[in-house]
Amino acid sequence: MVRGSSLVRLPVILLLLVWVAGGCGPATLYENAVKLPPKGWYKDSALLFEPLIRDTSAVLNFGFSLNHDNQYPYSNLWLFIEVHGPQGMQQVDTMEFFLAEPDGEWIGKGSEKDKKLYWLYKGNVKMRHPGNYSFKVYQGMRRDWLEGIREMSFWIEETRAQ
Repeated sequence: MVRGSSLVRLPVILLLLVWVAGGCGPATLYENAVKLPPKGWYKDSALLFEPLIRDTSAVLNFGFSLNHDNQYPYSNLWLFIEVHGPQGMQQVDTMEFFLAEPDGEWIGKGSEKDKKLYWLYKGNVKMRHPGNYSFKVYQGMRRDWLEGIREMSFWIEETRAQ
């Protein structure tokens, strides 16, 4: 009888350990994906992400995820990012992200034909004002149409204070 009850408790204990371990990582507060047309990403087309930031005491990471295929012609991607805040604050960034190693091998997860990458855009940030923010993202590759990018996501996660 004692032996049977300890076997019942083992799955409960394992479930609690998984739950506690999962609670130690970052919590996703916002994530939105934009699918791009098969023709590609037009140079003047902004991808718009509009998160609501409520807690100004939270420490946040901002990042992007990108799905691309072998039609993408470069090993890097330049992005122009405009950030507009609730108090009229504006910030403009130019960012370069790498999609391939120097030897040409794609970086990221997935098959040889399709890859997904995650990039940290800004880390350990505290926002000054709560409210609606907008992040407009443009491709900066000096081509009218940039083919091979299937989807771009923007995400915000709350980090655990260190």
